[in-house]
Amino acid sequence: MNKILASTALVAVLSSPALVQAQFSLPSIPGVGKLMGGSGASASSGDVAGQGDVLVRNYVAASKDVLNANARMASALGLKEQAASAASTADSLGDGATVGNLGDGNKVVSDTSGAIAESMAKKPVLDAAAKATFADGLVHLVNGSVKYAGLGKDVTSMGKGLQAANPMQLTRLGSAAWVVSKFPGSASDLFRTVQTAIAFARENDIEVPANAADATSALGSLSL
Repeated sequence: MNKILASTALVAVLSSPALVQAQFSLPSIPGVGKLMGGSGASASSGDVAGQGDVLVRNYVAASKDVLNANARMASALGLKEQAASAASTADSLGDGATVGNLGDGNKVVSDTSGAIAESMAKKPVLDAAAKATFADGLVHLVNGSVKYAGLGKDVTSMGKGLQAANPMQLTRLGSAAWVVSKFPGSASDLFRTVQTAIAFARENDIEVPANAADATSALGSLSL
């Protein structure tokens, strides 16, 4: 979002460093960039809070799949530090994740995905054991992609819920708001990661999950 949020109530709600950094810069999702847009009626407190909890829980589940995928693929490529980082982050990420937890997880996904992409670009030769480990990671990556693709409608709906929520409700929705703001970029990055990993697997005679093409297509078709 390119304009400064005018509401002091919203500033107070989004005062954590992670959310200030996010700044809801993706206005294509309904509700992002105009959380205090003056829609008139406020959302039901229970409904919007429950919706936020479900969104965060499902986002965490998808992220854990991607982290577990990165742990296995990094291990197959000999990236021990990155494999350990992804695995430990996946283990620690839980349903009630705070904005800080979500941000930390997102950073580890980005860092480890980047290291994996750099390693694959060097066209390493993998032995049979490493290929099996990479294939296992690819299964997790495709599963995570399917879950990410399924979040699109929930993210859009949550964006509308945030727009209608009153300042008191927003105090309970920090994690959900973070997911709404970060989801388009995360999904886009994941799309590229899956494409690269599938191409590497095919070039190296590594088994690719049967639903890989459908998962990639679903991610690529998200309207964000």
